[in-house]
Amino acid sequence: MTMTASQHRINSLAAALSSIERSTKEGERCCDQLSRLARQLDSLTSPASDASAILTQASENLASTLWRMKDAREKFDTVQDCEPAIQRLASGAKEAMEQNSISHRNNKERRETGDEIDAVLFAEGAYSLTEQDLLAAADSMDILRDAHAYFMERPHWKSTPVTLRNLERVHTNGVESMSLLLTAILTACGPACRPKQDKSSRHEHETAPETRHRLGEALQKKDLMNSVGEYEDVFPLEPRPVREIRAVMDCLGGDGSYLGPPERRPKANFNMQQNNKAVRTEKIGSGFYCNLTKTPISTGFPHLDAYAEARRSVACASLDGYNRQLKAEQKKAALRQRSTSAKAVVDVDSAARDAVRCLEHAMVVVAGEKSIFRCIISTTFAEGSKIPAQEYKYAYVRAYTHVVSAVVDRVMDIIELVFFKEAGIGQTSAAASDIETSGSSSSLSIRAASSAAAAGLRILDGVRILGPSLAKLCELSEGRENGDAGSLAGQLCISIHRTTVKNCARTLENLVKSIQNESSDGDQYTLSSNVVRAIRVISPFWSAYKSVSKRRALPWDQNIADDALDMDAYIQCLISKLLSNLQTKAKRYALNQEDKAGSAKGALFMVNNSYYLLEQFSRPSSAALSTVENDEIYCLENAAWFKEKVGGVYQSQKDLYLSHWNILRTRLTSVEKSDLVYQKDKLLSLESGRLIKSRFSTFNEDFEELYQMHCPLKVIDEKLRGILQNDVYNAFLPRYTEFFEKFSKIQFSKKNQESYLKYPPMRVQILIKDLYEIL
Repeated sequence: MTMTASQHRINSLAAALSSIERSTKEGERCCDQLSRLARQLDSLTSPASDASAILTQASENLASTLWRMKDAREKFDTVQDCEPAIQRLASGAKEAMEQNSISHRNNKERRETGDEIDAVLFAEGAYSLTEQDLLAAADSMDILRDAHAYFMERPHWKSTPVTLRNLERVHTNGVESMSLLLTAILTACGPACRPKQDKSSRHEHETAPETRHRLGEALQKKDLMNSVGEYEDVFPLEPRPVREIRAVMDCLGGDGSYLGPPERRPKANFNMQQNNKAVRTEKIGSGFYCNLTKTPISTGFPHLDAYAEARRSVACASLDGYNRQLKAEQKKAALRQRSTSAKAVVDVDSAARDAVRCLEHAMVVVAGEKSIFRCIISTTFAEGSKIPAQEYKYAYVRAYTHVVSAVVDRVMDIIELVFFKEAGIGQTSAAASDIETSGSSSSLSIRAASSAAAAGLRILDGVRILGPSLAKLCELSEGRENGDAGSLAGQLCISIHRTTVKNCARTLENLVKSIQNESSDGDQYTLSSNVVRAIRVISPFWSAYKSVSKRRALPWDQNIADDALDMDAYIQCLISKLLSNLQTKAKRYALNQEDKAGSAKGALFMVNNSYYLLEQFSRPSSAALSTVENDEIYCLENAAWFKEKVGGVYQSQKDLYLSHWNILRTRLTSVEKSDLVYQKDKLLSLESGRLIKSRFSTFNEDFEELYQMHCPLKVIDEKLRGILQNDVYNAFLPRYTEFFEKFSKIQFSKKNQESYLKYPPMRVQILIKDLYEIL
């Protein structure tokens, strides 16, 4: 049967499906075979992969172990690697110190011979230690600190204790060497001041008003440092030493100066008074005021201690050298003025002037030290340090205070030595054991006491003007932030003013005592002229005296603060003591029973002195005529109490003296015409003649006796001599002239008329003109 086309297609499709089914089964069989082979292969490769992973991990562990072993080996080798750099630093620092000592000796010899000294000792190439050596040592110090921290974290290692000890030994050597190098550099660079080039800055002949005017004007212009002293502050370090110092400060700053935890750092020891008040503990003239400045500083940071001790020694040497220079100038001046005397005496005013010059020099020295401090220390604290920033700030503020407080301490001793030695307050107001000098007299003369008082006021003038500025230079803003207002330098600055006020008060009291106790006779003006001089020399110190009276109760003025009186009260006290002493001396004349003229001598003594005082203070003083502004000068000429008090003494004593001459008037009683009886020859009767004779003879006898007593008396002042002569003339001569002219025309004696009339008024007047003359 023939198939159709459709049937044929169906058969073809069936055959294709059958072929596909056979291919599928064959593929499934192959897949199963491949899966079986894959499982077999997987079972063969899995152990190799695990082994490979283990090997990779092992390789990584081995690399890490090798790195740690290498790092540990490097840490163990730190001492060996770093010690050479530290040793080079140590030898270089020692060499620098030796060179410093040699240069110091050479400069001392040059100074003695007058040659120029070395200005900079640490110039480039001046010593074998290079800047690279120092930087290498600083890097080694950092490495040592890192190694120490590394082993501190591994205390279980057997070699850790030995290694730590070696690291600490080398680090300590490095700290000591860097501190030694700091000492060498900061000592060798010299003082932070130099003489001014301007010759007008020399103040060796400057008067007290001129000093006050110069300093006061500088304060007003806010240009004090340019006007203070004969030196100017200067930065003494060259660039290389500055870089080296900063490298050391950066290396040792913060916790770089010790190894280990903060509690292992050396404890600071700051010497301070518990009562916030510096007091004298050392002998006057020893070079020290307070023993706190003699104690070495211990801030807990060796580099700060090295800085403080080095600059302290240089600053003190600068002030001591300047003081010795001034003393040498004083001795030369004294020898020139007293070339014929066996012993030269230093003028107390010159000593006071030089004490103020030392105070000015101290300000310059402190200003220079502050510039050094700001350059090398103020920016050295490292961030991230274990030490709190405030603690480190407190330490370097104390280091700076240690430097400047020593300068203030020295100038305090210099000032107080002037009070005790030249001003002599130890002679009447202090124990002899308080001063190193001896051999002075037990009391002061008025001239010496007045010079001492003026010198004390002059020093106080300088202290009150310069003291606040010096205190400000001694302060640091960091110290104020830390509440460190009571630093030793601040205490000493306060003590300068307090001590000067106290000593100045003693000089003022000594002047009062010297006037009160003056017992020497001398000439009639000695005592008064000395007191006049005393008032003159202390008059230019109105404000300085006010500083004393406001702070201390004085015997003549117990008030203090705003209730205190000014200099007028002190001058009243001096005048009162003078008048009292003069009256005591005048009474000695009256008490002399053997001297008939004693009473007259005493009265005339008071007249001479009181008139001298009135004359001396009735015209402007030479100080008031000075070209310098005289607002500070006290003028006794304008004091109403003085004219009233001294003028009253003058008038009363003059009246007492003239009362001796007034006796002559009582001898010239008139004879009434009714008592005159004439004889026939127009001659007076015997009884009437006797009336006139008795009056003339009594007058002649009294006049001769008075004239003999008063003729030896002297009046030095020509003007007063004329006044007294005129007053004596007016005391009796007008009445005597009238009497003489009336009765000399009468013949009251036959034989001896001329003997009774031997003193005509013209002759008496001539004799009076000869009274009180100085031959």
